[in-house]
Amino acid sequence: MSDVTPSGPLPDPDGDDDLSPTARQLRDALAARAADARPTDRLEEIRMTSRAARRRSRAWAAVAGVAAVVVVGGGAYAVTQRTSGNVSTVAASTSATPSTSSVAPSTASSTTSAAPSTAAGASSAPATASATGTGTGTATGTAATGTLPSGAGTVPVYWVGGQPAKLFREYAKAGTAKDDPTNALRAMLAGKPSDPDYSSPWSADPSATVTSSGGRLVVDLSASAASGSAGAGGAQLAVQQLVYTVTAAAGSDDPVEVRVDGKARPSLFGTTVAETLSRAPQADVQAPAWITSVTGGSGSVTVKGVGSAFEGTLMYTVTNSAGTEVARDAVQAGANGTFAPFSFTAQVPAGTYTVAVFAPDESGGEAGPTAGDTKPVTVS
Repeated sequence: MSDVTPSGPLPDPDGDDDLSPTARQLRDALAARAADARPTDRLEEIRMTSRAARRRSRAWAAVAGVAAVVVVGGGAYAVTQRTSGNVSTVAASTSATPSTSSVAPSTASSTTSAAPSTAAGASSAPATASATGTGTGTATGTAATGTLPSGAGTVPVYWVGGQPAKLFREYAKAGTAKDDPTNALRAMLAGKPSDPDYSSPWSADPSATVTSSGGRLVVDLSASAASGSAGAGGAQLAVQQLVYTVTAAAGSDDPVEVRVDGKARPSLFGTTVAETLSRAPQADVQAPAWITSVTGGSGSVTVKGVGSAFEGTLMYTVTNSAGTEVARDAVQAGANGTFAPFSFTAQVPAGTYTVAVFAPDESGGEAGPTAGDTKPVTVS
């Protein structure tokens, strides 16, 4: 199509040309400007501008999302805590590394005395690895090659308990060995937990030792220490009991090598183990809740412990000597495999009680029972 835009002087609308010289000049200038104008199609330009605007909007939304994650990852998050039927929101800090269980000893007395527990616990060794193979993790410290910590009055020892069987930790009085890991190992092999609900498949071996060599914690045992048969699952948990105990006392993330009568890759409880072993994930082998301290006061019982549950909600009960439940409520701990401390105080009359803390069954009964912890207590 040809351009039909008129050019030249604009015609006089009244049919005459009786205009002043200034008016004619203005008219002619406007006509010339109009003659040079060419309409263009800006639809694609508008579309491109619109698309660019949408991309910028999405980019800013992504930046805002990342900023939100950074705030959560490096600052605090809100958790819901239920107490006595009420729901309140409390702040809980996050950690860039897996949470390790910094807890005191667990005993069967009415007041569970807490042995020294370091900030993240000398018992905080790696939290990830296969149950019978090598793996890596995060620890509070790593023993230098050839050097192991020594001189502690108490040492961390892991025991087997609950149904299904899981690991629980206590602190035991240190023996006369020259280093803490050897004292912890010998205490575990002696099989004398304070809580009668705990046990150990291992047998005593007062000559067992732990040394540090070539970036490994080397455990030397006699064949009699693991002579029984515990089945595949029991043997695997027993191996983890040893690995958790030794690495906890060493404060080290070094892999563990077990030697039986000086031979590597031994058979423990009828199962051959790998050359080196590391901690399995806490959520796989540790009990979801255990009590580290229970104190009976005047008309109340105060309980402390460590645990992890779906959305961080553990349950507790207080049952009297007649088997009647006198208190039940929720308590906040770590969430979804991350372990964190918990504490609560229940108001109860004077008497003798059993306190139980456990992870509630979120499967409607399909998952079976969840391992918990119980402790006796006397309230005045």
